[in-house]
Amino acid sequence: MFKRYVLGCLVMMLGVGSAGAQASAANAKVATVPVVMLSDLHFDPFHDPVKVPLLVKAPLEEWDRILGGPDSAGQAAAFAAIQTQCKAKENPDSSYALLRSALLAAKAQTPSVGFVMVSGDLLVHDLDCRYPASMKLEASAGDDQAVSAAFAEKTTVYVMKKVEATFAAVPVYLALGNNDSRCNHNRLSLHDEYLKASAAAVVDGLRGVSAAEKTAAMGTYESAGYYAVTMPGVMSGTRLLVVDDIYMMPKYANCEADDQDQQGAQEQMVWLQKELEDARTKGMSVWLLGHLPPAVNPDSSLEKGDSFCTKGKVVRYQTTDDLATEMTAYADVLKLGVFGHTHMDELHLLRGKDAGVPVKVVGSVSPVDGNVPSFTVGLVATASAKLMDYSVYEASNSTGVGTTWPKEYGFDETYHEPSFSAEPLSDLIGRLRADTSGKGEESRAYQTHFIKGSSGKKLSGSWPGYVCGLDNATAKGFKACVCGAK
Repeated sequence: MFKRYVLGCLVMMLGVGSAGAQASAANAKVATVPVVMLSDLHFDPFHDPVKVPLLVKAPLEEWDRILGGPDSAGQAAAFAAIQTQCKAKENPDSSYALLRSALLAAKAQTPSVGFVMVSGDLLVHDLDCRYPASMKLEASAGDDQAVSAAFAEKTTVYVMKKVEATFAAVPVYLALGNNDSRCNHNRLSLHDEYLKASAAAVVDGLRGVSAAEKTAAMGTYESAGYYAVTMPGVMSGTRLLVVDDIYMMPKYANCEADDQDQQGAQEQMVWLQKELEDARTKGMSVWLLGHLPPAVNPDSSLEKGDSFCTKGKVVRYQTTDDLATEMTAYADVLKLGVFGHTHMDELHLLRGKDAGVPVKVVGSVSPVDGNVPSFTVGLVATASAKLMDYSVYEASNSTGVGTTWPKEYGFDETYHEPSFSAEPLSDLIGRLRADTSGKGEESRAYQTHFIKGSSGKKLSGSWPGYVCGLDNATAKGFKACVCGAK
């Protein structure tokens, strides 16, 4: 593959063409459909605290009118006070204006969109603090978030319906994230009231799905936030599995603060194995949508430098390697995994014996981590269920006011690969690994696009270690990659 890439570059210099152009020409012969990928919306209904009591009383049908109205007198000062009281990050989550701007821009880019995927974290950070602060109530004591539970549920349904209303004619597939809960971030109970309150809104988005599958999805979602559907229309040969991996994260506890409760994770893994085996038997392709990537966190793992190989601990986004291992075991049917959580624009490959599973981590709409908001538009081959290409659109500002969303980059044109599938990703990661300085054209492009607005500064000091995390999802594999030569 590398030889093909070098040859393509030589051809380009001779003025005959390029590898990217050749891939684009090949892809043009494949029947494709555009899809919208959104993640980490983190909608903040407390941006104008004076409006919160109105939202509490109003039906959801009136929320757009309230949120879209003029700012209240003293809005900036009131919001700053809540930011301070709740010890928030320097940058805010998504205001109504930003959420609306992102959704409308994504719709404008894809007038013939096939479906929409949202990989979790619909709610603002620290909702359990922001709600009583906005309502001028006494702060919750200890782990008791009961006072904000109803508003968390109502806001979740609002965001779900907002996405579904924007893309009114197509399926909208929604996953939950670790902030999506009635109690506290990283916490959710099995058969939780939050799941029951939001289940109907999730099922409403499953347009074109059979009544029987909607009923089944309702049942599993109300249990632990997961569901499966056969994707309708042009993707009818593909099964979509949606997990709620909050139950699988290291800091997980149920709403009663029991951090030993593993029922949600165990139930989903049993279900997932059955679904994947059934898809294999029927010869179906599978996509998997979740929030927390089945991957290691290279930056956190390597933050202590050289001591990592002697006594360092591998930091993972999930408690175990179970999800990554299960996905890899079904690489023959699993065509794509879509996740979020990191607020970064990443790619991964879960390597198997013969191939592997490509994983796309979608960048964040929320600018809370100092990143510029973004969304992704993919191009999917309907027959093979492969992600052939994708483009990322980046906001001109983080306010949503007068914001434009120009294209930041495209996968094909940047990395010169014909599709976002196992073999091309393996070739690409191989080139990134060979560039140990991280100063090559593709390496610099990845670093620039990794966290929006960073200009590549995030990864420049730990590039080889970071690349180990691209195709080593298990703790053992990552440590062997980083430390193998030492």
